Amino acid sequence: MSADSTEPRTPAESTEPRPARRPRGPLLAALIGGGGALLLLGGAYGVGYAMSGEALPPNTTIQGVEVGRLNAADAEARLSEQLASRAAEPMTLSAGENEITKTPAELGLGVDYAASVADADVEKSFNPLDIWDSLTGGRSHDAVVTTDHAALEEAAAELAQLTNADPVNAELVLEENAPVVKEGANGRALNVPATADALAEAYLTDTRVAAQVDEAEPDVTTAEAESARDQVAAPALSAPVTIQTGDRGFQVTPEMIAASLTFEPVDGALAPQINQDTLLAQAAPAMEGLGLQAAKDAQIRLQDGQPTVIAGEAGRGVAKEDLARAVSEAMTRSDERTGTVTIGEVEPELTTAEAEALGVKEVTGEFTTRFPATAYRVNNIGKSAGLINNTLVLPGETFSMNAALGERTLANGWKAGGAIDGGRVVERMGGGISQTTTTLFNAIFFAGLEDVYHKPHSLYFSRYPMGREATLDWHSVDMKFKNNTDHGVLIQAFTNDPRVGGQGTITVRIWSTKTYDVSASDPVQSNFRSPGPTIENAAAVCSPQSGMQGFKVNFNRIFRQNGEVVRTEPFEWTYNTLTPVRCTNPNARADRIER
Repeated sequence: MSADSTEPRTPAESTEPRPARRPRGPLLAALIGGGGALLLLGGAYGVGYAMSGEALPPNTTIQGVEVGRLNAADAEARLSEQLASRAAEPMTLSAGENEITKTPAELGLGVDYAASVADADVEKSFNPLDIWDSLTGGRSHDAVVTTDHAALEEAAAELAQLTNADPVNAELVLEENAPVVKEGANGRALNVPATADALAEAYLTDTRVAAQVDEAEPDVTTAEAESARDQVAAPALSAPVTIQTGDRGFQVTPEMIAASLTFEPVDGALAPQINQDTLLAQAAPAMEGLGLQAAKDAQIRLQDGQPTVIAGEAGRGVAKEDLARAVSEAMTRSDERTGTVTIGEVEPELTTAEAEALGVKEVTGEFTTRFPATAYRVNNIGKSAGLINNTLVLPGETFSMNAALGERTLANGWKAGGAIDGGRVVERMGGGISQTTTTLFNAIFFAGLEDVYHKPHSLYFSRYPMGREATLDWHSVDMKFKNNTDHGVLIQAFTNDPRVGGQGTITVRIWSTKTYDVSASDPVQSNFRSPGPTIENAAAVCSPQSGMQGFKVNFNRIFRQNGEVVRTEPFEWTYNTLTPVRCTNPNARADRIER
């Protein structure tokens, strides 16, 4: 064949797999049919080509809305009209009993109507299959949804705050000398990304969506607590343990063991822990007659106005570590419940050398406040100063004012006096000791010690430094500080022992080793608020009170070394207003409570 021949070439056989073709169906039959049918089909083919790309195929639906044979603009209008209410319907996301409901707009969900129509359209094409779809075809399509994943995850995270719960470890406690298991509980964690995806998937089809919540077992399960009960606690409390020391011995009873035994989580199990100090104290009566003598701790006390180390003394007895070891090894045995300890010299908890190395040598913080010397103040402030005087706080220890003073009762030597409750001045047992607490707080403030917790008064009293005060209540408010230094801290507290009716003062000094020079910035007041209108009280017993302004105060604690600022700590407090009260009953008995 010549090179310029017009005869068609036969294409080479391809080794590549051919794409699968859709069945030709009626179209193929028509092509094979007679000439009349072929001509008819040719006309239809032309019409189909003209229609393709101009209108959606018949029987086309988008998200259930029929848009077949409509052009793009009309299809978009119909889809928007019929789908709009469903597209805006609020969706509820639930996790157990918790649920939130939000609109699709709040969830960042919407419908792109133009893109939905374009996705369902058939472009103008000579492909017989596309032509056939234009003439007789059409199928169902999903609407094109727009999503804002950040908004979806924000909604899921909102429900997570209501749903999430940490696993609860099972516990083993001893109640009335018997082991009791407190069951654990699985934790819950809402899977935010998966829940966000579920919301997007359900849009336009479901209005309620269940969040994906994952569960997590606690470190200590109920089964593990029951195992500790059966294998350790029950045997430990089943009978006494006999402790031998030389040719003599004594018994540690189940009650003594129960008082000192606890179970703590260790590597996913409950491990028995014996409090050595408690066990030794519990067993002390049983060891009487063994010739034991308690060791005496070294002390640091103020003598002639200076801290002085009072030497400790070694004792003769059983080392608490040895006793705890012997009891721990024997208490789970069913027989031969015996152990052995040695009586020997026992060092005090704080030796003389350790006390001398604490560096209690100079005043690092000091503060004095004044008070009107009413009878209850003289008693309560003097008593509280005496209780905290000569208190030694070792490095790392936390001091609690409530623990130092104990409960304020008449039997404990306290008197009733003015206190603040709910923004009103009331009479309360132990009233006035906030004067001591405030003075101590300021002393540790300027000593640079760590403020663990303190709460200023709800009302401002001018005899206290603005914002730098600390109130106290046995049931709800404590004042705590931590010795966050490497040195000991010794508290010195005393009053001027005033006469009733005179002017009282209380001074607190902190003795330690100075590390910082500490100062306070000037207080800055703001947000002033006036008290409410005067209350007219016509009761037979009335407590008149003057009004007080409320305001906010800010200041800083400033730490310096070698004159350079090395750290600042911000402090802030808001004082309440005090509504004035006027007694209007001319026969009322005055019941004024001193502030």
